[in-house]
Amino acid sequence: MIRAIAIDDEPKAIQVIEHHASRIIDLDLISSFHNSEDALFFLKQNPVDLIFLDINMPHLSGLELLEKLQLKPHVIFTTAYTEFAIESYNYSAIDYLLKPFEFDRFQIAVNKVEQRINSKKQLHTFFFIKDGFKKIRIEYDAILFIKGSGNYLDITTKNRVFSPRMTFVEIIKKLPSSQFIRVHQSYLVNIANIDKIENNQVCMESNKIPISNNYKELFFKRLNF
Repeated sequence: MIRAIAIDDEPKAIQVIEHHASRIIDLDLISSFHNSEDALFFLKQNPVDLIFLDINMPHLSGLELLEKLQLKPHVIFTTAYTEFAIESYNYSAIDYLLKPFEFDRFQIAVNKVEQRINSKKQLHTFFFIKDGFKKIRIEYDAILFIKGSGNYLDITTKNRVFSPRMTFVEIIKKLPSSQFIRVHQSYLVNIANIDKIENNQVCMESNKIPISNNYKELFFKRLNF
């Protein structure tokens, strides 16, 4: 499932993207924004796989927004201006949709993103962390949850807990957003290893992870609750 957001200051443009996205099973458009500032705040807390991004917007353009992001998702530009096409590829854009665009053209662009994501998944099922003078390999599937505290993490796996010096932003870059989701300011959980959810807590083996109000709506939407 591709997790995406749309950013465009034109309400009709957002409606078109939402309509097209609703027709693609493997695309989850989790939110839409009419200004870049709100989207930027959201993205700093909620990594996504893809942004449908207008370029020419007031206050903060689409290109300026990308420059402010540490963790850059895949981007499909959606704009009425052809003159930005060449510049957009300096930002590693997957595709450039010129308004107005039909569903077939929209689907082609999304398919390109899916192919890019799948190719990366085939290459990586793990990452490395530093442990003193050693580097330890951790499989994605082995992780239950991750707790952040300042510049350190507690990575709880099925067998043990690792505590590397690493920030939340750094670990999010290493993890597939299709498998991991934030449920609290301090917690990421592996969706595949959730046993049950009760009393606003994620239960994973003997662990209970709190679900905060700030992340509850997105979390349950992701699980189709």
